[in-house]
Amino acid sequence: IIFVLTDDQFPGTENKMPFLNTNITNEGVKFTNMVSTFPLCCPARATIQRGQYPHNTQILGNTLPQGGWQKFKSLGEQKSTMATWLNQAGYQTGLFGKYMNNYTDRAIPPGWDRWYAWNGINEGWTAVNDQGAQKPLDWEEADSLVADEAIEFLSNGLKSEAPLFAFVNFGAMHEPYFYAPIDAGTFAGEKVPRTPAFNEDDVSDKPNYIRKRPKLSSSDIYELDTAYQNGLRSLMRVDRFIEEASEMLRREGEMDNTYFVFYTDNGVHFGQHRLMPGKLQPFEEDVNFPLIVRGPGILHGVIKSELVGNHDIAPTLADMADANVPAFVDGRSFLPLAQGTTTVWPRTAILSERARDAKPPNKWDMLRMSSKVYIRHENGKREYYDLAADPYQQHNAFQPDDPKKTPPKPDSATREYYEQRLNALYDCEGQRGPGSCGEAEDAPLLPGDTTP
Repeated sequence: IIFVLTDDQFPGTENKMPFLNTNITNEGVKFTNMVSTFPLCCPARATIQRGQYPHNTQILGNTLPQGGWQKFKSLGEQKSTMATWLNQAGYQTGLFGKYMNNYTDRAIPPGWDRWYAWNGINEGWTAVNDQGAQKPLDWEEADSLVADEAIEFLSNGLKSEAPLFAFVNFGAMHEPYFYAPIDAGTFAGEKVPRTPAFNEDDVSDKPNYIRKRPKLSSSDIYELDTAYQNGLRSLMRVDRFIEEASEMLRREGEMDNTYFVFYTDNGVHFGQHRLMPGKLQPFEEDVNFPLIVRGPGILHGVIKSELVGNHDIAPTLADMADANVPAFVDGRSFLPLAQGTTTVWPRTAILSERARDAKPPNKWDMLRMSSKVYIRHENGKREYYDLAADPYQQHNAFQPDDPKKTPPKPDSATREYYEQRLNALYDCEGQRGPGSCGEAEDAPLLPGDTTP
C-alpha cells in the first residue's frame, strides 16, 4: 500500500500531473465528492491517521492549545493510528516527509518501522528525524529527499515477504512552492482557472468578511497566477515519484498487487470569491479535493460521486490490509465502492467544520450533502448552495444576489432539520449504534423521508 499525500493542493491541479493520470487515475477510481472535515493541515492529518472527526481527535489547529503534535501526543492519540493497525496486521511501515505540524521530538511514534519525518517547527521542513536522529534539512530539496527515501524503502521492502505500507508526504503545493530546477521552465503562462468564482463579480450574497473585500487588482491576479505556476512546478517532484514507484513495482511484478492512494491534506483557494491563497473556508476549493485510488480489484477509469470524507481513509487502508479497526473510528471503508462490490452507500451528509475549541458555536459548520451545502456561521448567518445548479457557489439562497439564478432557500422545517443534523454530527462518536457518526451521517436527506 502506497499512500501519497500532498499539502494544500488546489483542486484540478491533479489533472496537470501526467504520471499520476497515466499510472493511477486512468487505472483506478476518482472520488469527486471527497470532503475534508476540517480544511487545515494538522486537524486533517490527525483525522487521516485515526479516522475520527476533528471534534473527536480534539486537534483543532496547528499549534497549542488548539492542536499540533504536542496536543496529539498528550492525548495519546499516536498510540492507535493506521500505522499501528497495519503494523499489527504484519505490514512493514514507513513514513516519509511531513508528519504533524510542530513535530520536533526525537522519539518515533508507535507503529512505524521506517521513520523519515520532518522535524522542525511549523511545516517541519528545516530538519528531519531520520530513524531517531535529527539532521538539518535544506527545505528547497526536502521533497526530493522524501521521494528518494521512500523509493529506497520500497526497493528494500520488496525483497522481503512482509507486505509494505509507505505513507509518503510531500510539501507540494504548499507555499512558498519550492520546485526542482529542472521544472523552472514548465507551466509558463498557466493561469488560475477563470471560473465564475474567480474574482467573483457580485459577492453581496456572501458573509460580511467577503462582502467587504474589493475585487482583485491586476497585481493581485498576477501574484495569484505566479503562485499557481510555481505550485504546479512543485507538484512535478510528486509526479515523478509516482512514475518511479510505479515503474519499480512493474519491474518487480507487484504493480497489480499494490494499492496506490493519492490525496491532499486539504484543498486551497486561489482567488475564488476574491480571496487570496489560503484555506479554512467553507467553499468547495478548500473542502473538496478528489481522492484517487487504484489497486487489486479496483475499477479502472471510473469516477465515483458517492459522499466520502477524509475520516474514511484510515478505515479504508485498514480494509485493504485486512487489519482490525478500533471502535472509536468515525469513518467507514470506501473500498467496496472502489471495487464495485456494492452500490449501497446510505450516507447522506458529512460534517465539515472550523472550530477554535470544543465549545460551540464553531466559527462555521457545514452540512455537506451530495449536491447541497448548508453552512452555519457563529454570528448567525447561513449559506445554502445547490451545487448541481451552482457548482461555483455564486448564489447563496439566504442572501439572494440574483433571483433568477438563486435556488429557493430551505423552508423552515428543512432548515431546522439541517440544524439538528449539524448538532447530531457534532456530537457523534464511532461508526455504529445510537449516537454514532454512522447513524448521524445516514439520516434521511430531508425531514419526513423514510429512507436516505
